[in-house]
Amino acid sequence: MHHQYTRREFSHLVTAGVLTAGSGSASSGLPTRPLGKIGFQVSILGLGAQRIADQPMEQSAVDRLIGEALDNGLNYIDTARGYGDSEDKLGRALAGKRHKVFLVTKTRSATREGALRDLEESLRRLRTDYVDCVHIHNIARDDRFPDLQAALSEDGVLGGLLEAKRKGMTRHVGCTAHLRPGRVLPVFATGAIELFMCTINFVERHIYNFEERVLPEAAKRGIGVAAMKVLGDPQRGSEPRLASPEDYRDTLRYVWSVPQVAVAVIGMRNNQELRQALAAAREFRPLDAEEMARIMARGKAKAADWGALRGPTD
Repeated sequence: MHHQYTRREFSHLVTAGVLTAGSGSASSGLPTRPLGKIGFQVSILGLGAQRIADQPMEQSAVDRLIGEALDNGLNYIDTARGYGDSEDKLGRALAGKRHKVFLVTKTRSATREGALRDLEESLRRLRTDYVDCVHIHNIARDDRFPDLQAALSEDGVLGGLLEAKRKGMTRHVGCTAHLRPGRVLPVFATGAIELFMCTINFVERHIYNFEERVLPEAAKRGIGVAAMKVLGDPQRGSEPRLASPEDYRDTLRYVWSVPQVAVAVIGMRNNQELRQALAAAREFRPLDAEEMARIMARGKAKAADWGALRGPTD
């Protein structure tokens, strides 16, 4: 049975565990952490490439964004087949620099054949022979993966990604989840998942609570953890829900203080947003118990307004 941490236990884990989890640093000074058992020291800040396709961006702007990110020690980039022309633009921007990043993409296909086809297309668009990880994209969605057992079978998406790993098309296999944390545990039980990305911020801690419901199992299995949606989603326009100076500072400090988190993936559209995130990563210090209590209280109040914004919690 999966252990449910009390708030006091979780606070103790934060203050005790993260002090060693964030002890490394890249030559640029950007802190690094081990990515589970994968054997890679990942910068605590990763770049989410969905936003470069949300609205048209010139290739030159993407090149500048990726170039500055890599020059400053960021070494994790996340994209997906479903993110418009994100893979195409990344492929061009990473020309001659592919070796500098842990590159992740995703498939929404539920079948073996579809997953392999998606990955072949991703590799073509990214202009690379392999990616470092392919995620099953939001395994918690029962509309996308209505039969979880079938998706995890040899003929399902997991079977396809394991075949891709054997062929050297991807080095690792992972999954993501935005909602329904309990649906992730059977996926972990296959023993095939090496990287997991989920929604983590100080508000949705009180809604979906991957922190207590899933991350302890990830730690037990040595699965690397990437946090997404750390700023929340845009409510109106292009500003994230947690974009104010106070919310931005609090949510990043919260996410990086969760012991199991290796990297926080933030969507960025320009170099100014990148510099803001780089500064936060370099200045990070773990939350103490008093700070954690304050931020948790703020998050609980906000959660009452947000509600189950991504769908069911169970």
